[in-house]
Amino acid sequence: MASEDHEPQDDSEAIDGSGTDPQEPAGQDGAGDLVEAAEPGDSAAPVAANSRTRNLAMLGVGVVAALGLIAFMLSRSEEPPAPATTTTTTTTTTSTTTVPVRPALVSQVATVRPELQSVFIQETPPEGWDTMTPAVVWDAPELPASQAEFDRPALPREDYKIQGRYKVPGGWEFLNPGPFNGPTTFLVTEQRGNWAEVMMPVRPNGTRGYLDVSQVDMSEHDYRVELDISDRRLVAYKGTEVIADTQVVVGRESTRTPLGRFYVTDKTEDTPSSFYGPAMLPLNSYSEQLDVFDDGVPVIAMHGTSNPASVGQAVSNGCVRMPNEVVSLLYDQLPLGTQVEIYA
Repeated sequence: MASEDHEPQDDSEAIDGSGTDPQEPAGQDGAGDLVEAAEPGDSAAPVAANSRTRNLAMLGVGVVAALGLIAFMLSRSEEPPAPATTTTTTTTTTSTTTVPVRPALVSQVATVRPELQSVFIQETPPEGWDTMTPAVVWDAPELPASQAEFDRPALPREDYKIQGRYKVPGGWEFLNPGPFNGPTTFLVTEQRGNWAEVMMPVRPNGTRGYLDVSQVDMSEHDYRVELDISDRRLVAYKGTEVIADTQVVVGRESTRTPLGRFYVTDKTEDTPSSFYGPAMLPLNSYSEQLDVFDDGVPVIAMHGTSNPASVGQAVSNGCVRMPNEVVSLLYDQLPLGTQVEIYA
């Protein structure tokens, strides 16, 4: 990889709910009590007889009425009771699953387990990915990227191998350690079940793959870097605290520094007097205008400079140069997987 090569002095630097039945009282036949016996020839006899007849008639009517009442009451008592009305109340319970959200400023890093010599990253989502419940969702917005402006061949390819990074059927294989001898790391963009979607150090820039999390150790940190190409200004943070603020060198028009969200893949030291200064922090970004550089692949890095007078200019081959004391600070403080946002 170009990581093993020094950048030429010509400013090239791209690296790797009942009724009651009443009883009638027992009575006597009282007809003899109601009528006095009449003597023959007594003129009162017809009157008594008529009175008796009327009384008998009235008694009959009363008896009929009483019998009717009794029958009515009996009929009522035999009616079945009205069915009870039952009111059923149904309670519906809605179950809500809360998906943890990782703040935009927090990076989640997948580091390949040290006992593994390599890791396979799938090119397509695993079966059932779209219906898996996310284990965590990163609240970081997408950034404008410049990759769509260029039509460059993929790196690596099955016919073009890169040291420690290989294109294989169905995905990619990455050796561990990586080409700069540090642990192989990926920036996690989403985790579902036992799978994670990650950003990878391949071209096209912004390419994502899918890995089984059993192959990696997960960690989080709140370091990040922002680079404004227009102002040629880089600011590094830990949470909301600024740890570095400096002018930098960015790529010239013919070899522009790529735009988008990237991350620090490696850290390597050099000598203060070298063209790259005392340290380099390679990114998962590749030049979008160069295919080969200095007999290696054109990986973009943040590094120092042997020409401090060039700071603030757009004269590099895509890399980000800064004063040596600043790159040394970043080397000491920034962990692998630090997100680097580059915008214009």
